[in-house]
Amino acid sequence: MAEKTLNNRSAASLQIVLLVRQGSNPANYAGEVAFTLPPGQTRTITYGSAQDPFLNGVIISANFNGDIYSKTQIVTVRGTQLDNLLNFNSIIDVIPISTDYTLFGRNPNAVAP
Repeated sequence: MAEKTLNNRSAASLQIVLLVRQGSNPANYAGEVAFTLPPGQTRTITYGSAQDPFLNGVIISANFNGDIYSKTQIVTVRGTQLDNLLNFNSIIDVIPISTDYTLFGRNPNAVAP
């Protein structure tokens, strides 16, 4: 099993779906893990397996102040910025910027922006 720690740095409750990759090829899908992350909360999520430790994407949805927001990001090629963010960092911070929710990846010794 693999795991990621996600931090919700927004004032909205986020519905998050992690898309799990089968093996190392982004074209292969191994399932998903869906969860809710309340405002200001941190949660460690377990997903995949020893054979499927990679993420292929993320879907973030929120209903906040009368607006519904949804964003889907999917990896199609290994080594892209999104692929590296999702798979080379153990911590992912979800930060609101203007009307968007942006992902920042880091590892335990790094400080979030």
